[in-house]
Parts: sequence; structure tokens; C-alpha cells
Amino acid sequence: MKTLVTTLNAKYIHTSLALRWLYVANKDNCDIRFCEYSLKEKNETIVKDISDSGCDILGLSVYIWNVNRMAEIIPQLKINNPELIIILGGPEVTYEPAHFLNKWPVDYVISGEGEFVLGQLIHAIETNKEVQIPGVSTRSEISKTIAKADLDKLVELPSPYMLDEDKESIINRLVYFETSRGCPYQCQYCLSSLEKGVRYFPQEYIFENLSYLINSGARQIKFLDRTFNLNKEHTRSVFDFLIANHRPNLSCQFEIYADLMTDDSIDYLNSNLPPNFFRFEIGIQSTYEPTNIAVKRKQDFPLLADNIKKLMQGRKVVLHLDLIAGLPYESFQRFTHSFNEVFALKAKEVQLGFLKMLRGTRLRNEADNYGYVYSEDAPYEIKYNNDISADDLHRIHEAEHALERYWNSGRFVSTMNEVFDKYYSGRFFEFFDELAQFYSQQHIPQIGYQLEDLFLCLHQFLLSRGIDLFPLLRADYYANYAMRPPGFWLKNLDKDTRKKLLYTIGQDKEFLKKHGLTRKQIEKQTAIDPEGDNNYLLTVFLDKKTRMSILYELTVGL
Repeated sequence: MKTLVTTLNAKYIHTSLALRWLYVANKDNCDIRFCEYSLKEKNETIVKDISDSGCDILGLSVYIWNVNRMAEIIPQLKINNPELIIILGGPEVTYEPAHFLNKWPVDYVISGEGEFVLGQLIHAIETNKEVQIPGVSTRSEISKTIAKADLDKLVELPSPYMLDEDKESIINRLVYFETSRGCPYQCQYCLSSLEKGVRYFPQEYIFENLSYLINSGARQIKFLDRTFNLNKEHTRSVFDFLIANHRPNLSCQFEIYADLMTDDSIDYLNSNLPPNFFRFEIGIQSTYEPTNIAVKRKQDFPLLADNIKKLMQGRKVVLHLDLIAGLPYESFQRFTHSFNEVFALKAKEVQLGFLKMLRGTRLRNEADNYGYVYSEDAPYEIKYNNDISADDLHRIHEAEHALERYWNSGRFVSTMNEVFDKYYSGRFFEFFDELAQFYSQQHIPQIGYQLEDLFLCLHQFLLSRGIDLFPLLRADYYANYAMRPPGFWLKNLDKDTRKKLLYTIGQDKEFLKKHGLTRKQIEKQTAIDPEGDNNYLLTVFLDKKTRMSILYELTVGL
């Protein structure tokens, strides 16, 4: 029987390590292959492709981002082939298999790590044996077992990182890599809290596969470890290896528990790490201790903040800090306080997420204790609870849009630093909140905007607050371009006037000689902006990384 395992990734650049593990674990014992789709592909295209594959058994990896699409696709697959045997796996179905077996036309659900369980199930199906496999649920029998794969056996398999199918695309896609499985913490909103213990892959295996990926031209490696720096020796050995094998145009991303970092580990990174090679995702979620206690999240915020500041001072690691709105006991006012405490650290990115009631988590099971009302459809985001209203959460959502555009985008560096240093010091959330409200009041669309629109809207908002940062905004605008932009976000010169001015300046041989420029550079590579009294600011785009700013006084008529 032919078996196909597949999934829908959130984006094309993403890859599914789970599919590759399933493939290498079973390819020598059955007729199995894998393929991937993305959410951008149409249902009818996916259904036709799978149906045309001629598979008898279909394994689908289900996640929170694709569960709704899976619900649409699976019935169509069954209509096309009523005899098709469908097996579900993945975190979305692991802890509530009965729900999916009762709601969807599927045959089996595998809970947990399915590398070896899938092979047992396929064998039972092919030989018509009764399916009584720990971790496999059917409509007649729900298994309480969450399968765990033996890592010692996994490392004996062909590497899922070295498949011929991935050789050509590895340079253009995000590679997921794991050095361990499991999580020691019990955050009640997270599925990882349901896993017991942490297991590590052998060091030799890790280094062999990392070496292959680095030498194969991978550009982004995202480590899937829940808390990468849990074990100091393990962490240091992997960091040592990566630093020793650093290659330009490669970045590595880790989930880090900042409380666990020591001065020695921070000094080591700040002293040895190439800039922008490592990116740390640090989940803070809330700085309110009653909230952290309620969700069983251990956190020493003063220690955490101090460690982050030390990493920031080293200017080597790119930091991404996470917050969650809607946690127990955190009102709008208290969330604002958490946001301001975290944002004050000035990390390159601050990710503002919203609590999702994931299937199987303790917080979902105890939702009534906190008055939670949440969407029954994925991603199960909360609507409100006893401490925060729907209107408050909507307001935070709007502020989050402003945060993404004006801070996380990195397009307004000089302007934002000036705003927060002088005008909104310590009131970071208030800035994004007020900016979001300005958008609403002015009926400015939230989608379909151009870069020029973002700059104009920010300029107008700041002016409405009595703040004029035009020179900084202009500098930030030009910093977004590798060559002269086609226009400017303020219509201060019409096209013909701009062209005549640049032509006239290009004829000024003394000026050109003084600044080492050519007429062509002035006419083709220079942006011009009036400064008053016949003075003009010239921004010359010399190459992709170099710009020159010169104040020019026009002494002749056009």
C-alpha cells in the first residue's frame, strides 16, 4: 500500500521536520513518501494533487495554523476516494483525539511522537491486524498514551537533515533543527507543559548534521528546543561549535530562558559571537507576579531584565522579547505596565501576542475559573475574561498593529528613539495606543498601505501632539532604500521642478569636484528636498549601503 505524509506549512519558506522524521523512520519498511503544501495554495489544488498521487494511506500533520484548512480538505479527499485511510498526527490532535475522530471523517489519530508508531500502524493496516498500539486512537478505543520516540534509535536512521529532496532548496528555506525534546516547565497555556522530562540528542549527531547544513548553504536555522539553554554544558558545546564554524549569511535562532543565563555565559557571547549570527527569542509574557503564579511560570524579572541589558550592551545577539495579552489577573492597566517594563529594554523586536486556549492545556480546562470566553475555532484566541474586556483586547490589538509597523519593522529607528527618549519616555504602550487611535479617528486603512503612507501618518500624528521630527523621519525614510526612491512621502516638489533642480546642480562643476561626484550621480542617484532660502538637502545614493547628505545653496535661477 502507498503511504503519503503531508502537511500545510504557514509559509513556503517553512519546512516540516516532522514529515522528514516520519519518512526516514519508515522508508525502508514500507512504500512511503512525503510532500508539503503551504496555506497560500488553494484547497482544490491540494485535494487534486493528493488524490492523483494514488496513495492508499494518508498521514496529515495538524497544527493550530492549518487545522481549519484540514477540516475543509479532508472531507473532499474522502469524497474523491472513500477507501482512503486517513491518519492524523501533530500537536493539534494529540491531546483530544476523540474530538477529531468524532468530527472528521478520519480513521486514526496518533498522539505524540509518531516516527515508530506510524510504522507499526501501517504494518497493522497492511496485514489486517487489530490496531492496539499505544498512542494510536480509533473511534472504538481512545489511547491515553502520548508516544515518545527513542532518541537512540532515531539517530541510527538516515538523517532527516540530509535528504536529497532538500539539497536544492535548502538555501532558500528556513531549516528547523532539534538538539533536544521536551520541556521542564509547566506554563499552563503551553502544550509543552504536558511533556515530561527533557531528552537530548547525542553531541556527535548534532555536530554532524549542523556541519552538513552549514556547508550546504543554509541561511536560517531555527532550533526547536523549548528551552535551549537549560543545560549549561550542552548549550556551551553547541554554541562553541557554531561559532567555530561560523559562515557569513547564516543566522541561528534559539528560544532562551534569560533567567538561566550567567555573567560568564553572557560575557562569552559578547566576546566571541559574530554580530547578528544568533537571534534569541525570550518569552517574558508578563511581569505581574500573581499572573505568573497563576500560570505556573517561574520568572525573576529583575534578573531577566539585567541579563537582557547585558546582552544588549554586547551588541552581538539580536533579541526578540515576547508578551502575551489576556493572561489571568492582568487588566488593561496592568498589561500596560508589563508592556512598558519589557519595552524599556529596547530589544530589536517586541512580539505582542494574544492568549490562545490550546487544546489539552490546563488553562483551557480551567477557563471557567477565570471567566474566559474564547473562540471555539483555531487559533482559539480569547475574547475576554474576568480581568480584561473585549474592548480592551481590541484596543491592544490595534496598538499591536502600530508596534509592528513602527518598531518591529526597523524602518523608523532614529525617529522612534527620539520619540521615546524625549516625548514618551516610559510611556511606550501609550504611544502605540494613541497612534492606533489616531489611525481610527482619521479613518486611515489598516491594510493596503505603502511605505510613504506610514511615514506620512506618523508625521501627521506627531504634529497633532506638537512634535515635529521631520528631519529624522526624512533620514529614516531614505535609510529604507538602497537607491534613490521614486518619490517622497511629502509632496514638497513636483516632478518637473525636481528634475530641473538636479540638472542645474549637475552642471555645477566646482561643486561636483569638491564632493567627488559626477553629473550622472546627481541626476540619477540623488534625492533633493527644499530646506528654505534656496537651500536644498541632497541625499546621494552612492551604492546599496552608502549615502551622502549635502546641503546645497542654489545661486542661479532654473
